[in-house]
Amino acid sequence: MGESSDWGIETSTTAAAPAPPKGATSMPVDMPGMPAAPVSAGRTKLHPFNAELDAAELDERWRPGTTWTAKARGLGRSHLVLQSRRMTYVGRVIVAAVHLIDSEPVALMGRVSVCEYEQEGLYRIELELLPVPGQGPIRDWVTSKGK
Repeated sequence: MGESSDWGIETSTTAAAPAPPKGATSMPVDMPGMPAAPVSAGRTKLHPFNAELDAAELDERWRPGTTWTAKARGLGRSHLVLQSRRMTYVGRVIVAAVHLIDSEPVALMGRVSVCEYEQEGLYRIELELLPVPGQGPIRDWVTSKGK
C-alpha cells in the first residue's frame, strides 16, 4: 500500500496531492462592477509607453496597500505592462497612478495576468485593465499621489 517513513508515518507512493483550483486567488472576485478573473487571450499588440508610476496592490477589502514605484513599458487597448522591482501574484489587482506632464496623475487599474522575472532584479508585470471606480478609497489614493 504505502511506505513507512523514518518517523513511522505511512506515506503513499501513488497518490499525489491535489492541485489548487484553477484561477483561485485570495482576492474577492464578486465585487460589484468588476469582471471575473482574466481570460488570457495570448499576447496582445502593445504600443511603447514609457512613464513613471506609483502602484499599489489592493487588499481583500479593495483598499490600496503599500505604494511602490514602477515604470510603464507598454500599453494596449486592454493591457498595461509594467517593469518593477516588486513581484506580485497572478490574479491580484493593482491600481496605478501614472505620472505624465499633467499635475493630476492618470488612474489605471488591472488584474495581474503575468508576473515573470525579467533581469537584474526586475519583474515584468502584465495587467488586464479594469474600470477604475469614480469614488472611494481607490480614487482617494490616486488623488493623494498628485500632491
